[in-house]
Amino acid sequence: MNEREILDRLTPLIREVTGARPEQITPEANLMADLGAESLDLLDLSFLIEEQFGITIESDEFGRQATARLGGAPYERDGRLTEEALAELRRAMPEVPPNAFRPGLRPVELPSVLNVAVFAHLIGRKLAENEAAHA
Repeated sequence: MNEREILDRLTPLIREVTGARPEQITPEANLMADLGAESLDLLDLSFLIEEQFGITIESDEFGRQATARLGGAPYERDGRLTEEALAELRRAMPEVPPNAFRPGLRPVELPSVLNVAVFAHLIGRKLAENEAAHA
């Protein structure tokens, strides 16, 4: 499934949880700031994605992946993401503007940086992993 097909199937799900108009849902649109999603909406979106695409997205998906890649370096210190964690998150989510991963960002604030493209690319990666596992 290519990115356009993923976005075509993802857009109605985002509309359902945010009430956004189709023209508002662009790859660059931030789910919270631009489309009005709240934390619970992102959880609902994850469930809808699981149903639509047959993949699982964990609530701490991005933090867990970044922690695994840090090779023992701390993910957070004093309730804030470390510079190493921020750098890893920038690498893991190139779809997010790099300045969104600002110093002092708390792990609980991570959902506030997510845009539509992050979800589309995550879905694509997970679908490819599932396909490779079943090949």
